[in-house]
Amino acid sequence: MIFKNIPNEAIKLSDLIEIEDKQIVSSNLFDSNDINITVFSFADLENISEESYSGETLFYVIQGNCFIKIGEEKITLAEGDIYKLAKETLHEVHALEPFKMLQISLK
Repeated sequence: MIFKNIPNEAIKLSDLIEIEDKQIVSSNLFDSNDINITVFSFADLENISEESYSGETLFYVIQGNCFIKIGEEKITLAEGDIYKLAKETLHEVHALEPFKMLQISLK
């Protein structure tokens, strides 16, 4: 198990991924039987439709703003915010503007 897609030098977390027009981009940084670490970028107004994960998940907003929708509830997150999602929770992720986030999911 090794980290991937991370250079062997000090860089800003936000520099690990670029925002692409009309796209959601992801880069996996670590994946094992127990944990998955991925950095995402979302273009303005892009979203991931309803999904859930088998383990708890942390979302950390690196840049920009988004909201997580759980049922009818919308949880707005801004740069620097972190949110813990309970396992097996159906949710959606929506960009309010171009944004980047780090996602750490337990399996």
